[in-house]
Amino acid sequence: RDAEALPAISLYVLNAAGKGECTKHAYKCGGGAGVYFLVQECVGLIMHGQKAAYVHSPYVDFYGETPQYRGRPLNLDPDRYRILQSLWSGHLVREKVIAERASTRQVIIPNYY
Repeated sequence: RDAEALPAISLYVLNAAGKGECTKHAYKCGGGAGVYFLVQECVGLIMHGQKAAYVHSPYVDFYGETPQYRGRPLNLDPDRYRILQSLWSGHLVREKVIAERASTRQVIIPNYY
């Protein structure tokens, strides 16, 4: 696989190469909501329905930074993970997707991930 996504809630590895697998998984397992880690891009992805937005990665390098390139060992940052966990458990993914999409110029094609 060229691009992989790890769901924060379940233990699957999904194809994130533009086939809509994350969207399908979100509908199947999360009622249309999903929180993912895009491995190759080293970025978080949240989605609700067909809309998605990028968020900070829950994984950081030795210096507490999100690396801009692959190759550095990564560790789960408890504070960043807690933020994503609170979005999920508080049913706030939809609101966060809306807020992130309103404040960025990056556009994610519906159903891409």
